[in-house]
Amino acid sequence: MNSNSETLCVPTKTVLLGSIYHETNTFAPGYTTREDFQDHKEYFGDEIIEEFHGTNTEIGGIINLAEQSNINLFLSLSVSAMPGATIARDTFDFYQEKLLSDIRQHKNELDGVILPLHGAMVVEGLQDGEGVLISNIREIIEDHVPIIVTLDLHGNITDKLVHHADALIAYETYPHIDKAKTGKRGLDCLLQIIHGEIIPVMSIERPPLSPVTPTQNTREGPMAEVMEFARKLEEQDSIVKVNVLPGFSRSDVPAMGFSVPVVADDDLEAAKNASRDLAEMVWEMHEEFVMDFPTPPEAVSEAIDYIEGSTGSTDPVVLADVGDNPGGGGTADGTAVLRELIEQGADNTGVAIIRDPAVVESCIQSGVGKKVTVTLGGKTDDRHGEPIVDLDGYVKTITDGKFLNYGPKSTGAKNDMGRTVLLECQQKNDVQIIVTEKRLQPADTEIWRHVGTQPERFDILLVKSTNHFRADYEPRASRVIPVNSPGLAAMDPRQFNHRNLKRQIYPICEEDEIQYPN
Repeated sequence: MNSNSETLCVPTKTVLLGSIYHETNTFAPGYTTREDFQDHKEYFGDEIIEEFHGTNTEIGGIINLAEQSNINLFLSLSVSAMPGATIARDTFDFYQEKLLSDIRQHKNELDGVILPLHGAMVVEGLQDGEGVLISNIREIIEDHVPIIVTLDLHGNITDKLVHHADALIAYETYPHIDKAKTGKRGLDCLLQIIHGEIIPVMSIERPPLSPVTPTQNTREGPMAEVMEFARKLEEQDSIVKVNVLPGFSRSDVPAMGFSVPVVADDDLEAAKNASRDLAEMVWEMHEEFVMDFPTPPEAVSEAIDYIEGSTGSTDPVVLADVGDNPGGGGTADGTAVLRELIEQGADNTGVAIIRDPAVVESCIQSGVGKKVTVTLGGKTDDRHGEPIVDLDGYVKTITDGKFLNYGPKSTGAKNDMGRTVLLECQQKNDVQIIVTEKRLQPADTEIWRHVGTQPERFDILLVKSTNHFRADYEPRASRVIPVNSPGLAAMDPRQFNHRNLKRQIYPICEEDEIQYPN
């Protein structure tokens, strides 16, 4: 992509963009392979423009600012797979070599490098995927070419990443509605470095905490307060960026947990003080980050009671099936909450999603308008509930599973769930289930419209998500109930057996075992 303009007198700068993006759940079995990346998003060169231009994504934001700033943007690759198992080494090596090869070929032309990464990428034999990647890039371009890394706030940030990057720029929101803004912030920071306007230095502090995931919602509660303080710290003259990352507890790596990397302009002491001040604030609030949430039976009962106690029409109650969130590595075929909805007689209920390719195939073979009896869900492993057997249903809709996001998160981005069926249960109650071939976090309400119904018409909606759904669902909801459900994306870090932690972290360790601040 060339953003040259003869009317601009400022010399064009060349920036290389490359992205290998994955949130790795090391507790998930097997490996994430190139096939998984190809099945999700794998783009090279100009394909990146076609896919991301105008979208609320990091790359969309970078492209937009590059066009405005007379930047020659060299596009290497952008690949991502659904959050899941450790990346196979040969897959990582393939993508890394493509990126390194482009950098070697063009290193004498480059003024800077920008890397939209996740921060929680784990590779077979490598616990710090991003750190290894950026250190290998640094060997090629050396220190005179600045590197900016944009990050998901669920990154587990290592010293290696801090050491080799010139600056880290993380999301400020969860739900992540500021992706494009983050990309723009990253490129803007890179351009300031290129033009000699700032000399970035970084310091990182790690409060010994791994929050229960629903408490990481930046719209309210402790994370909202922490983010407000981070923005206040950025008002200091020398502070460039205060990053707040609660981490990703489903990665069993030494760096797992909360981190506060701060970027300052040629003032390391200011970076250290800001990082320490915010980390100590987080620790003072640590009990607020570890809350109890209702189990599936409790949550469904609460939702039904709320609907039955409401007078007149009401907006839907939204249940969040946190433990089976595919956006955290969940299998998306968990049945624990769905089973409760059926057994407790929830009526006028919509469920997104159950991934079950066999049921999709059976429904397609039967056809729209036909009745089927299926065994639904619970087929991937024994962590997400048992299959629901002899479930009578009616095939309402069959689609190709493709739709665009129109909500605030990743606006304009494409989704592909594979062939998809809207299955209406023929039990005593009305439960409609979106059944898919592929995993997808149903964070955008367009998922309902694409199967021919409106989410607002339901009394209860069940979505396999932790917080991202809030951006588009919460304005339509009368109540939101996060469910402490089982699965690979379970909300509480104590539900996983971490073997690689090198420090004591609350609540995995008891509070009296932890000395902080030291």
